[in-house]
Amino acid sequence: MTDDDQGRTDDPLTDDDQALTDDPAPDDPAPDDPDSDDSVERVHRATIEFGLDADQADAFQALVDSVTVDGADEAHVDPATVIAALDDRAVAEAAWTRWSDEDLLGRPLDRLVESIADDVSPGAAWLRARHHAWFSRTDEAIATLEAARSSGHHLVLCELAAIEADRGNPVAARDLLREADVDVEIDLDTEFDPFSADDGFGAELAEEIAPFAAIRPRPMAGRNDRCPCGSGKKYKQCHLGNEMHPLEDRAGWLYVKLMRFIGVNNPNFPAVIADDIVDGVASEDLRSMVHESYLPIDLALFEGGVASWFLGAKRSLLPADEVEMVQSWIDASRSVYEVVRSRPGTMDVIDLATRERMTVVDTVPDEPLDTGWKLIGRLVPVGDTYRAFGGFLPINDDMAASLLEGFATRKLETVAITIGQLFEVAATQDEIQDMFAGSLDTGELESLAQQLGLDTDDTDDTGADEEPDDAP
Repeated sequence: MTDDDQGRTDDPLTDDDQALTDDPAPDDPAPDDPDSDDSVERVHRATIEFGLDADQADAFQALVDSVTVDGADEAHVDPATVIAALDDRAVAEAAWTRWSDEDLLGRPLDRLVESIADDVSPGAAWLRARHHAWFSRTDEAIATLEAARSSGHHLVLCELAAIEADRGNPVAARDLLREADVDVEIDLDTEFDPFSADDGFGAELAEEIAPFAAIRPRPMAGRNDRCPCGSGKKYKQCHLGNEMHPLEDRAGWLYVKLMRFIGVNNPNFPAVIADDIVDGVASEDLRSMVHESYLPIDLALFEGGVASWFLGAKRSLLPADEVEMVQSWIDASRSVYEVVRSRPGTMDVIDLATRERMTVVDTVPDEPLDTGWKLIGRLVPVGDTYRAFGGFLPINDDMAASLLEGFATRKLETVAITIGQLFEVAATQDEIQDMFAGSLDTGELESLAQQLGLDTDDTDDTGADEEPDDAP
């Protein structure tokens, strides 16, 4: 990783990847030989890793082998085999995961996508749409999916549901997921952790939208008033019947949208950052904590440039107030803070770089901290208060100056190495471990259903399931 890493590589060629493009030695079995020991082993691994049956695993391996780092058509996979593999939702999703694991999204997919450009099958449409979306060609992605809408294909419907979620339409997203045979009956008392979820794209999206789809918010404006979403349309022509929850309640959802975006387009980026942070750390517990926390995700999103990529790709979809919020989050800086007052659920801090006093809500340590504690984090504005979705870490007083200097660069590698120095200081490791347990999670998400539930007495039993009222 370098200071220029932006979370997206059009030419992600590495030494290991180059080995995939080398011609095999004359005495070795060719890599696409289905009877070679290597091919048999890879197919066997696919059945275990992705839960595929033998035929699906064969199709998966053929699909994966049809893409190489330099775009060369080495595997000579029959187009009909590719199309059939893409139409199998389990195989297609598994292939996308493998391509992302091997840095084969983006340019390396060009040749495969071009080879299916005229195919009308839904699996091919899904792949073309995701490829368009990777390059921020949002309009083309939507048009491709809409053309395949009538197929009823699971992956196509789930992608369309994700688009509705990005637009802030959870009821429409839920209806599409239900049509895709996704279980949308979600227990709101069970916490959803988007970081550790591994139930598949559609199921995770159902969890994401559940609190917002379950409870219809109050009307946002009068019928003939300008819609508060910022579209410029009258309320009756925009969000009447499909109202949005207050922006303060949607802030946590917006962060999850960012996480969903990185999970689809560059899921390994946070792990690379975590490796840099813990490069000099001996404690396996601390190494695991960093990898399993939101800190590397937060670094990938902001110092790593993924949030800017997200905004460029999603600007035309997001509600106007969410566009402004994402930009304000991008503009914010990581810093060192001093605790002024700490209570359950809220904490007042002073930014030692700007001397600004800031109130943090929801995303704070479970136990109140003593006045004078020094913490590092990245506070993002939500209304008149702030959130720390990436959590906090405690520091010794004598570290503040060097940390502020590193954070001021806003360069990913510099910031990651600067944070990594914390974990090499034995005197702070116990404190760091305690803080990880209570800080590095999105507390706002956990309490979201309860917050929205305050309005349940004012919502009729059928309101959440009604079709939007589009009457002029």
